[in-house]
Amino acid sequence: MEEPKQIQVIRIGAEAIVSRLRWNGFDLVSKHRVPKPYRVPELDRWIRDRRTIREAKIIVELKRAGVPAPAIILLDRSSSTIYMQYIKGVELKKALDRLDPMKVVEIAGRLGEIVGRMHLRKIVHGDLTTSNVILDEAGRIYLIDFGLSSVTDDVEEFAVDIHLLDRSLESAHHKLRERFMRNFLLGYSKIVGRERALEVLGKVKEIRMRGRYVKRGG
Repeated sequence: MEEPKQIQVIRIGAEAIVSRLRWNGFDLVSKHRVPKPYRVPELDRWIRDRRTIREAKIIVELKRAGVPAPAIILLDRSSSTIYMQYIKGVELKKALDRLDPMKVVEIAGRLGEIVGRMHLRKIVHGDLTTSNVILDEAGRIYLIDFGLSSVTDDVEEFAVDIHLLDRSLESAHHKLRERFMRNFLLGYSKIVGRERALEVLGKVKEIRMRGRYVKRGG
């Protein structure tokens, strides 16, 4: 059995390095949590192990809930590395502005349904931006990067997910923002129900107002 061969580094984050690999004829993605030299070695190993296990468990739970995310192939606790399915596609951030308007509406609605299913399982993404949504060659969308995900029943945490998505649209896709969020929320409401959606949206508005207050006060 051959050793995995690195093809390219996809992302270098504060916590982990994400790489594309070729292994026994398959394309994979590895997410390796790197050691932090400023931490006590035993504590560093424990932190990286706990976070790796938590992320893997969340991905497995989301797959059970029908949330499209990369399938986990292998979990290597000795190196705090998750090996996952490689999804051939492009970040939604890079594709959104050149998509047909009707395709934008469709994707927004589907993403709303996906996030709704995630929130019904009491899971928040933690970094829900158009950079963490992959559009594959068949037009399907997948959520990626669950390093900041957590399990919660706090409505404000669900609202933070939606607020982050809204902010990413505002900064990178300003002209599409209103149409995208309107259809996203329609899809979201379809899954979680109108009452719950209105509750979460109320929290989104509170978060936005707090942000404006801080900016003015600063």
